[in-house]
Amino acid sequence: MHRLSKYALSFILPVLILLLWFWVSEAGFFPPLLLPGPDQVARRAVELLCTGELARHAASSMARVAAGFLISSLCALALAFWLCRSPLLERTLDPLLEALRVVPPLSLIPLLILWLGIDEAPKLAIVVLASFFPIYLSSLSSLKRVLAHYRELAQVLGLSQSEVNRHILFPGSLPEVLTGLRLGFGYAWRALVGSELIAAASGLGYLIEDASALARTDVVMVGILSIALLGTGCDALFRRSAERILMRRPKREPLELPSEASASFLGVPDLPGISIRGLAVRYPNGREPLTNFSLEVPPGRLTAILGRSGCGKTTLLKAVAGLQPKAAGEISFTGKKRPSIGMVFQEPNLLPWKTVRENVELALLRETETRRRAKTAEVLQLVGLLDREGDYPDALSGGQKQRVGFARALAREPEVLLMDEPFGALDALTREELQTESLRILARARMTVLMITHDVREAVRMADEVLILEAGRAAERYPLAMSRPRHLRDAGVVEAEEAILARLLAR
Repeated sequence: MHRLSKYALSFILPVLILLLWFWVSEAGFFPPLLLPGPDQVARRAVELLCTGELARHAASSMARVAAGFLISSLCALALAFWLCRSPLLERTLDPLLEALRVVPPLSLIPLLILWLGIDEAPKLAIVVLASFFPIYLSSLSSLKRVLAHYRELAQVLGLSQSEVNRHILFPGSLPEVLTGLRLGFGYAWRALVGSELIAAASGLGYLIEDASALARTDVVMVGILSIALLGTGCDALFRRSAERILMRRPKREPLELPSEASASFLGVPDLPGISIRGLAVRYPNGREPLTNFSLEVPPGRLTAILGRSGCGKTTLLKAVAGLQPKAAGEISFTGKKRPSIGMVFQEPNLLPWKTVRENVELALLRETETRRRAKTAEVLQLVGLLDREGDYPDALSGGQKQRVGFARALAREPEVLLMDEPFGALDALTREELQTESLRILARARMTVLMITHDVREAVRMADEVLILEAGRAAERYPLAMSRPRHLRDAGVVEAEEAILARLLAR
């Protein structure tokens, strides 16, 4: 019933316009030569359909717009993908493309006729030029946005270019690309009919122009209504196809926990430490948040870094992860040349088009199917989300999303775990719950942890050592030898918290 009422509402306005048209024509406000009645136009449409003339012209227009739109789509999508990977080339081509974009395609008809003749080529060129830029601009914007948002995630997970394209770039930009294609088709349809008004021997535009020259207003209106109906029908078909593409979800077998014999993925490796000597990081604007920075992070311990905003905490973490290039200095790992590194971001950075399970599996693309399923099941069980493996991120709470990000980092069996304010965006209760959960997980899956935080209480509760970062240098260190679990009212915890807070507030 609801569906019928929804469709009925969409027909109310067209019916009212038709009734108004009928009333105006019957009342004689305009002569029939200028405004024929709906009944006269309907009779003419039936006549043109019976003779096949209307179908012939409609088929001619549809063939042209389909061919031109296909050429335009392929060229626009290919160029957008190419330029999103090459900012320098985009800056080089942008002035030329912008100049072409602002030139009305129909103004090029005389030139195209001189160059290409009066056959089909000029009409296809008009369709291509008219539909190219809506597709190109929406696709390029979407691809750049997705690439910028998930670039660091792809680097941390070590994804190849083909894996980035398949799992992140293409599905992430698909909704906006489809919108651009839909807009491009509308522009193509309008430009084609306009070009047929000027240089054609067939098509709906030609039918309208020919009828206008003979003062056959009823035929003109048949042509206009045919354009509207065909355009609306094609747009509805396009929109429906896009919805089906976006809603298509592959069915997968539910995950099961591996047997005890094969479940030892989260073992205790020979853990590396982190050694940083003379590190300097310089941004393109010339700012240097870190200059001649040195730090030793002992293996198997959780080191928390505190400091005021802008002191270089996140820059340090990104440099260790290899996401931020060094201007000088050295970052090495004791015992290993380059251990496996996992990272938990401040925002979970989950892919909204993938389920919980698929987001975790993104870290395991090069594993066998059996091992990938087993690892994913184990880490989801570890963070308490195995029963939500088929859900999408928009169905999860903020804390659950952060757990999925934690599970994805653990799935790679990292020897070094980097955490960038992992609980900073959560409410106090959820933050405390996740701190407890993280300590439980890190007690089982031991690793060297470097954590950035603004919360002194969080640092004291979780860390083995707290480092105060100040003006790009390690100002002071606070070893925390209290046993766990640490209660906030314990004398040692209160004393450490007050000392660290006093140091941070000191000028």
